[in-house]
Amino acid sequence: MFLMTKSLNRFQILFQSGSFLITNLLQPFPLYFSIYTKYLTECSNMKFTHTLAAIAIAAATTQAAVSYTPVTEGATGGAQKLYNFLATNYGVKTISGMMTGDVGSATDIKSQVDVDTMYQKTGKYPVLVGFDFLFATGLNSSSSWYQSYTNTALTLAKDLWNKGGIPAFTWHWKDPSDSVDQFYVNGHDTVTTFDFTKGFNSGTTTWNTSSTVYQELVSDIDEIAAYFLQLQKDSVAAVFRPLHEASGAWFWWGTQGGAAYQALYNLVYDRMVNVDGVKNLVWVWNPEYATDTDWNPGSTKYDVISLDIYEAYNYTNKFVTGYNTLTTNFGAENKIFAVSENGPIPDISTMTLNKTVWSWWMPWYQSWSGKFLDQTMDAVWKANMSDPCTITLDEMPGWNNYTISTSQVEACTVAYALGDLDTARTVADVYPGDTATNGWLRVKFSTPEDDTAKGNVIIASSSVGNLADLSSATTLTMTVYNTNELSGIWFTVAFLGNASTGWGWAQPDGCWVNAGDSTTCTIDLTTTTKDKVVLTGTDYTTFMSNLSKVYIEIFGENYTGTIFYDNVVVDGSTTINAFDDTTETIEAESDKNLVVAEIIGKGKTTAIATHTAMVSASKLSVQGSSIQLTLTKSGTISVDLFDLQGHRVANLHNGSLSAGVHAIAMQNVNKGVYVIRAKGAGLNALQKVIVK
Repeated sequence: MFLMTKSLNRFQILFQSGSFLITNLLQPFPLYFSIYTKYLTECSNMKFTHTLAAIAIAAATTQAAVSYTPVTEGATGGAQKLYNFLATNYGVKTISGMMTGDVGSATDIKSQVDVDTMYQKTGKYPVLVGFDFLFATGLNSSSSWYQSYTNTALTLAKDLWNKGGIPAFTWHWKDPSDSVDQFYVNGHDTVTTFDFTKGFNSGTTTWNTSSTVYQELVSDIDEIAAYFLQLQKDSVAAVFRPLHEASGAWFWWGTQGGAAYQALYNLVYDRMVNVDGVKNLVWVWNPEYATDTDWNPGSTKYDVISLDIYEAYNYTNKFVTGYNTLTTNFGAENKIFAVSENGPIPDISTMTLNKTVWSWWMPWYQSWSGKFLDQTMDAVWKANMSDPCTITLDEMPGWNNYTISTSQVEACTVAYALGDLDTARTVADVYPGDTATNGWLRVKFSTPEDDTAKGNVIIASSSVGNLADLSSATTLTMTVYNTNELSGIWFTVAFLGNASTGWGWAQPDGCWVNAGDSTTCTIDLTTTTKDKVVLTGTDYTTFMSNLSKVYIEIFGENYTGTIFYDNVVVDGSTTINAFDDTTETIEAESDKNLVVAEIIGKGKTTAIATHTAMVSASKLSVQGSSIQLTLTKSGTISVDLFDLQGHRVANLHNGSLSAGVHAIAMQNVNKGVYVIRAKGAGLNALQKVIVK
């Protein structure tokens, strides 16, 4: 998934994370609609009553006969038990999961923040817990914080296994050449240009083992293998999902096509298993789309096929569609299907009804501002986690007590129906806190299920006369506040050329705003693309010199809420629109599902401020190696340092501060580009900082 300050992810991101959310947002929806229509028809023909006995649904199995032994020859006893447990429960019961973000310094899995939050919501702990080797390799992997993160994840994985649970590892593999500390190839201030195909013999997908690129790849693979061997030594098994979101072109391993990807996946598997001796893993292949047949690395190299499924707010349609499409394209391989990343969970009652019972699901993290647990309503959480067809940690037998089986577990009976639960999503109509003195662009969407809200809101035009010269512009910033506490939103700016450019349309990379978050988005205008080609040189200057309109273009599937925009500025000095003229009429085009677009503030609205966004009286700034906070009132404030993937690198302060000016030192911070967030005591601000 794109990791988002969320993002990602994913829009990560990731676009998410994620899997990147925008990849799901832009998929076509006719198939989803047809599946949903079929589901509604089936439900209307069923005579449910309000007694549990009458609405109970017996779990049925339609899955092919999967193997009861893992693909890895000589798998450890723990790996055999783990895979056998997955296989014998597959199609009958679903395993609950949870991804971790901020692992902190916990040694007990139940005290890790994401796992504990799930317990607070549901009264149950998940069986499967996700960890990430995000900081295990790469340019900065030797730093103490990075190493501490990885070691804590391993400690928690061991504790989880000893409690009868299932550790599951993802690897956001950073540039193996260590040129940059990054795995993204686009959409970020820092990207990698690493090309793993330079490790092939010319004109083939066979490896040149003497090449520098090959040596860089296997060096990183061996590092990860060493961590798994630590677990293997302690008789711990795990799930491993390498090179995830296979065809997603945002990661360096997804940019070179299916054949090259297959060779890389096989290198990871063969090196770890046959050279390094890693035998304690259940292997997962994770295509980006259920139709990615050309990216299949071969059924002898994985045990499970998984999909990342986000934005499934009715808990049904996308999960049914994804499962059925996997069955169509990969059903002959007789593999287990799982949901490796998700926002809302797949509901066990509707999965059973549709005979699409996934092996497990795993919401992305709640910490690091992810809030993915909040995307499932409490009633759905409690019904699923309490149901006999969902497995929770307290129901696990313990691996020392587990006996290998060659038959499926007994059928279970779902104890509720989704339609009888309160799944309403309340979205408060809140406003920025400074509307008495500051103007904002208010854009409100309300979209039906499985639809995409798309709004092109005009913020400048040549006809009005407020269109600045953007021919040399490189960076655009704007303040954004997403009032929906449950759903993130993705948007970008877009440019319409005039007659001289043939009324051409161009867009740069976009920006993701987390649920309920306010931030300053920075958009790299040098990524502006027209007709699928990035504009450079005179092509860029010619197009940007002949603009007719500038838009904010917003996407959001099943999104209901209000987004506020302020201070759209180019290169830090040229204002496109500050939204302070309350007499300005805001127009929109292609405004499907757009309810309102207007300028509010400057005393124009009488709404009660329920959220303070970017309060101007309190300030955040950077002075040398210190962060300077100017607070207008005392209170508890947290100052955190994030990398550009949205991961918290350090907490610099967490406690009470008095009104006035405070300096907070940045100590033991590696060189790089970061984002500082100060929150609390009347301040909610972010600022980029470069540590040299």
